[in-house]
Amino acid sequence: MPMKRVGLSLLVIVGLAVAPAPGWATDASLKSALKPYKTRLTTDVAYLAGFKVPKKSAVGGVLKKLSKITKDLQGAATAANRNQASSNTGRQGRTQVLAGLHDATSAGAAARACAKAVRSGKGSKAKTDHKQVQSNINKAIPLLESGGTKLKLF
Repeated sequence: MPMKRVGLSLLVIVGLAVAPAPGWATDASLKSALKPYKTRLTTDVAYLAGFKVPKKSAVGGVLKKLSKITKDLQGAATAANRNQASSNTGRQGRTQVLAGLHDATSAGAAARACAKAVRSGKGSKAKTDHKQVQSNINKAIPLLESGGTKLKLF
């Protein structure tokens, strides 16, 4: 009986030693986690880059679009945060992508504020928010491009 316990314990220990650790970081896992967001993020960033102060009649549709963009940006940020990179280049790429996503999220928040200002009839505030959108998205684009290149997303 004690021999069976020792044998079973040894088998469990050997099995655990052979199994890969669940948290091992690889550039490939980070790349595959971000790949589903590539097309959506490209579209979302392009929308924010071309964002104009909306007309009052279009505010509802703009806010709905911005809500979807925010969800996409948050999903990509969550995917990047949950996956580490193993190489130095991969870690740099991940850092740049996260910084770019932060700036793009800030641009999205400013775009929402702009649309809400239009809805409230505050044209001056809308123009100020629009400038903030452009500033933030112009910071985000080079970071996302560089980080995506380092992670070989494109």
